[in-house]
Amino acid sequence: MVAGIKHRGPDDDGFQIVSTSREADGLAAMANTRLAILDLSPAGHQPMHDPETGNWIVFNGEIYNHLEVRAEIGERAGKWHSLSDTETILHAYRLWGRDCVLRLRGMFAFAIWDATNGTMWCARDRLGIKPLYYCAQKNALLFASEVRALLASGWLRSELDHVGLAGYVRFGAVPEPYTLLKGVQSLLAGHWMLVRAGCIEKVEPYWHPEPRQADVERGSIVSEIRTQLERAVHEHLLSDVPVACFLSGGIDSSIVTAIAAKELGRRLQTFTLGFHETRADESAYADAVARKCGTTHHLVRLSHDEVAAQIPIAVGAMDLPTMDGANTYIISKAVADHGFKVVLSGLGGDELFGGYPSFQRAAWAERWAPSLGLVPRSLRALAAGGGNKGRRAAEFLDRNASLSARYASLRALWSRNDLEQMGLADAPDWGDAVDGDAPLASRVSVLELSGYMRSVLLRDSDVLSMAHGLELRVPFLDHVLVETCLKYGLADPEGSLLNKAWLLKATGDLLPRGVADRPKQGFILPMAEWMRGPLKGFVGEGLAVIDGLKALSKIKTGQLLDDFEHGRLQWSRVWQFAVLGHWLEDSFFKQQPLPNSREQLATTK
Repeated sequence: MVAGIKHRGPDDDGFQIVSTSREADGLAAMANTRLAILDLSPAGHQPMHDPETGNWIVFNGEIYNHLEVRAEIGERAGKWHSLSDTETILHAYRLWGRDCVLRLRGMFAFAIWDATNGTMWCARDRLGIKPLYYCAQKNALLFASEVRALLASGWLRSELDHVGLAGYVRFGAVPEPYTLLKGVQSLLAGHWMLVRAGCIEKVEPYWHPEPRQADVERGSIVSEIRTQLERAVHEHLLSDVPVACFLSGGIDSSIVTAIAAKELGRRLQTFTLGFHETRADESAYADAVARKCGTTHHLVRLSHDEVAAQIPIAVGAMDLPTMDGANTYIISKAVADHGFKVVLSGLGGDELFGGYPSFQRAAWAERWAPSLGLVPRSLRALAAGGGNKGRRAAEFLDRNASLSARYASLRALWSRNDLEQMGLADAPDWGDAVDGDAPLASRVSVLELSGYMRSVLLRDSDVLSMAHGLELRVPFLDHVLVETCLKYGLADPEGSLLNKAWLLKATGDLLPRGVADRPKQGFILPMAEWMRGPLKGFVGEGLAVIDGLKALSKIKTGQLLDDFEHGRLQWSRVWQFAVLGHWLEDSFFKQQPLPNSREQLATTK
């Protein structure tokens, strides 16, 4: 299992078996692969032991306010042995028990063995930035930062989870807490789990994003956003190794770069992925920001052929299949190749400040769907262009649909009717349900944070950056900043939703002219062109695996390809199945029980 995720922590690894004097408590085996960022000395080694309590911890992530928590604890929890945030969690647990998680700001997934109670207590950060997967078996529980580590144990049966599969097909990524493996799921964001004698005793939430309505002067909103964002970026710079910054040239990464450059106290290193073909190139905007902020800027300029050649490698690095993420893999490799272990990202700005079309479309649907929903479904589908797009549009305009259901339709690749025709189970929800009279923008933010952000962007960013031993940090997802944004909503006085209006009011002075007022472009790759050219063979190989899969026997890949070739189907609807096929072949079907697997142990005994 350690070998399966060694790429996440190439600096060190450790293993410990722990137990109590009570036979009924059983044994716990804890292991860690370390990416040394805080306290680079051997004192930061994990699993880490608290000699005064006998407790042990394994921890993945960063606690950005750990110096503040450490100062509050002082000597009340005993002697300190390191300068790491791992030890801060251990001492906080000794002093406050499970309530310690309420005092932590950061991204984390950790497990603490409580020697007194003979229990394992696991917790995951509020936004789900760091992963924690687990598999409950009879009197045993496996957990890890990646599904591939669970597979490497040799204890899992190769059985697909049909709900997770339906979710993947509908959305192009598996909705949390599901995976594609039956019995394997992720601990939900903002939750903790208590394990006793190998059995899950309790799972409870300790935080969730909550849209609220607050009446306050506009000037104070702007001031609070600026203050909270500057604090968050400052805290995210905490590191004993150099910190770099992704700089795409868009609003979010430019603001993070500008604040970080001012806070760092030394010259910040920034990285942009550019293209020889200007159609997908934003490097000129990134260069303008870098010059204004005085950063040492690195432009990684690639041709489309060079990028296309890396995409199959990126797919091979995926822990769970996703139709997205290649850009994160490529730029993360460039940053890691320059010797960095930590990078800041602008991820989260769109979700908090209305940067997606979903905000405008949700507002439009709330106004018009009750009337348009009276039109027969077939006519609604035809009016939207028919086919796959029309069926999703008809679903979106259902007059009885909730906001959560409309959001799912916006983010879906296929309608629920399409899934039924494919012989798949009903797909799970996409994002947390939101009700109440909070501002619409805040409710859409919660859906984006708990849907697309959690199950696509954060999962992809973690896995595809850590594939290179690079820790990706997201200041916009500081939970106090998130709570501030959800408290106010993003609507202007006339009630229309503006693209990042509040963010620009608070930080627009940091940006060079032309960056703030340009249209959102994003990372555009000519995937349709590549799937007909350099990636054609790769697509065919992936689809061949799907053809032999009983669970997807009603999907005719030849028809998908024909519809794609004749412009009746978007490239993403074919690509998702090609990626799924390669993941199944590489991560699922090829897994063999290891020498310490349950079956072989039983045979040996």
